[in-house]
Amino acid sequence: MNSNLHIAVLRLSALGDVMLCASMVLHLVKSGKFKVSWITTDQTRLLLGDIPGVDFIIVPKPKSLKTFFECQKILKGYSFDCLLLAQASFSAHFVSMSVRSKRKIGFDASRSRDLHGFFVNERIDGKEEHFLDAYYRFACELGLQNPAEFNWDGLFQAENDKILQKLNLPQGKPILAVNPSASKSERNWTIDSYIKVIDYAHQKGLAVVVIGGSMKIELKLNSEICSTCLVSPVNLTGKIELPQLPYLLKEVDILLAPDTGSIHIARAVGTPVIGLYAVANPSLTGPYRADEFSVNKFDLALEQFSDSKNKSFYSRVHHPDTMSLIQTDEVISKVDAILDRLSLLPFDKE
Repeated sequence: MNSNLHIAVLRLSALGDVMLCASMVLHLVKSGKFKVSWITTDQTRLLLGDIPGVDFIIVPKPKSLKTFFECQKILKGYSFDCLLLAQASFSAHFVSMSVRSKRKIGFDASRSRDLHGFFVNERIDGKEEHFLDAYYRFACELGLQNPAEFNWDGLFQAENDKILQKLNLPQGKPILAVNPSASKSERNWTIDSYIKVIDYAHQKGLAVVVIGGSMKIELKLNSEICSTCLVSPVNLTGKIELPQLPYLLKEVDILLAPDTGSIHIARAVGTPVIGLYAVANPSLTGPYRADEFSVNKFDLALEQFSDSKNKSFYSRVHHPDTMSLIQTDEVISKVDAILDRLSLLPFDKE
């Protein structure tokens, strides 16, 4: 393989997919065979920080004709041997139109949407698999073999205490972080269920922090959870800067969350995850090869709420009662299982 080949990876968002894609990008770099550029947004760069061997090309998220021309201006000075179009969305396709490349590799038909096939001239092989495996198929198209272990070695190497100084995390106890909100509300678990698990965690002697973004709906939801608990958790909603998030998730002992990006960040830094899955298939979007503590009600949701024509590996279940299939006792048992695994029990009740 020619060591001068210049590879562009195009993945703009979302944070969970960025984390999964980052593992493949690191694999490209570690091979030593390519010059690697990642075409993405400021948000990705803020989350990941510098990656030795990766040239970030920052573009605006295309929302208008004006931003299309801005992308053209930014990308006009570049020419690539291959573009890995690792996002099947109109916004990514919009940007890809400004990328000069001999080869443009995209997803197979089953993972394509928004006319993805019109913007590529090659495709990865189709298979029912986790999205991280799908990203690694792009590397296979460049002649690389999959590594023995998929990981994120090389990311988030700063010292936790310096990054997290302003957050004042609880000290002296194991910490459960709870991220109640997903990007789509249909993936959210019930408020009462979160409260019961948080109250249980406090009784077991854990400290609890509630995390999330600064959108009004998320601030309101998390505030309601915190104010209703018997012992109010530390509410960091809207207070965590994006570069701090991986280090916070590295510092805590457990993350509880629905199908959202923080799950993949926690997985990348080695923190045990209790993922809550019913709307989507965790075999597709769950914590990669680390789902033993997740609660999976996807098959039951398909059975109860989907007609037979729409049942597939890639299905989404949109019924309003889908996440209510997850029982509080099931999640509490996962908390106990992680505490046992980490040898953090027993604790005196507070």
